[in-house]
Amino acid sequence: MPEHERDISDPSVDGPGRDGRVTDGSAADKPAVDITEGNVLKNVLYMGIPSMIGFGAMTIYALTDIYWVGRLGMSHVAALTMFGSIAWILGSTNQIVGTGSVALISRRYGEREYEATRDVIRQTLLLKFSIAVIMAVIGLLAVPSIIRFMSDDPDVRRYAVEYGNVFFYGLPFMFSSYTVYTALRGVGDAPKAMYIMLMSTALNVALDPLFIFGLDMGVAGAALATSISATCAVFVGLVVLSSGRANITVPLMRRFHPRLSIMMQIMKIGMPAGLNGLMRSGAHWYVTTLVAGFGTLVVAAYGLSIRIMELGILFGVGLELGASAIVGQNLGAKKKDRAHEAVVKATLLVMVLTGILALFEFIFARQILGLFTADAAVIATGITLVRLLVIAQVMIAMHIVMSSAFYGSGNTWPPTVIAGIIEWGIQIPLILFAIHVLHTTETGIWWSMFIAASIEVLLTFAWFQRGHWKHTEI
Repeated sequence: MPEHERDISDPSVDGPGRDGRVTDGSAADKPAVDITEGNVLKNVLYMGIPSMIGFGAMTIYALTDIYWVGRLGMSHVAALTMFGSIAWILGSTNQIVGTGSVALISRRYGEREYEATRDVIRQTLLLKFSIAVIMAVIGLLAVPSIIRFMSDDPDVRRYAVEYGNVFFYGLPFMFSSYTVYTALRGVGDAPKAMYIMLMSTALNVALDPLFIFGLDMGVAGAALATSISATCAVFVGLVVLSSGRANITVPLMRRFHPRLSIMMQIMKIGMPAGLNGLMRSGAHWYVTTLVAGFGTLVVAAYGLSIRIMELGILFGVGLELGASAIVGQNLGAKKKDRAHEAVVKATLLVMVLTGILALFEFIFARQILGLFTADAAVIATGITLVRLLVIAQVMIAMHIVMSSAFYGSGNTWPPTVIAGIIEWGIQIPLILFAIHVLHTTETGIWWSMFIAASIEVLLTFAWFQRGHWKHTEI
């Protein structure tokens, strides 16, 4: 029997109800809003707005984090910036499992295969937690050596290692928290994912100053706050999923054992996305290393500017997450035109939202940077970068949302090919040319990043329009 068919021998399954849906013995797995029916734009907003708010809250936390760490000094900010580029590489494994689970959860739910949906959720939790433990061990062992390669500043090295030594212990729960959010969005329950993200972020924001300054833990306090908030998000999410309060009920104590066939299917779909994340994170790490050649102040300005740009990217990430679930469910329901329409409308929406934000950030770049540091040199260095990045964020957000067609359908190779072309075929060669041939200042790096983002959105649009993603079977 195919993996996605329900197991009628499982005691958690009563069988189909009068509407043909499979129940788990406690509640019908019936969505409050069916995103395979009705107005497509309303469905995009229903799924996208909660996701934007949830990730917006997390971005606000990231800015709050850098705000408090910035009060410790620019070496601390530079340390977090460098550590972030390393964590991004290790986190690419999270993207492998996450992308595969998005496609499978939403597709099976759209097919009304509810027991198969539950199985994917359980296996994703097991797989992510296990992989995160491995990545945490690797991180604890490797980060000190990598940081020594990246920076000559002994303070930056010490603070980065202090942060990582705490951060990696919480990594399994950080990975697992994203599974909770993915599961809820995949079954069309984006508002509940948002509520849990808001709760986690509020806790994180509250604990940051307490641990950093109140307990005098410095950057390690910021890492501890992140770990605790992620752990709480996992436990609250598991309660919601198992209690019948979501669009699907997942009795976690039943069938909660490894099923390698499902895990392999998740990995097969997600592997290209993991390669995508690895290429992008590797490029980000290398670019950060090149930026470090211009000094600690430039690294600090780069870190602050990236965090500011994330305000715009959150619109793209939120709408992409919502649109991916819509694509998966509608393809599962054999409604390909609705899947295409959802991506188009989500892309137009993000273009408008990020365009308005970019205009504000461009005009008030100096004032925004001043919120995070009083260092006049860092502000002066960061203004040009902020203004270029906030324009680029419009194009990056559009690329992200259009990619929902590939991730929601399970056709995950196109974004990976695009990442290789953009990051390693265009952006990094341009940066090296600017530094070693044109002998520019750090501004050459900023312009190279801007040009790469412009080409990326055009390439993504061309691939999306080919429409091959609509016919992917998983």
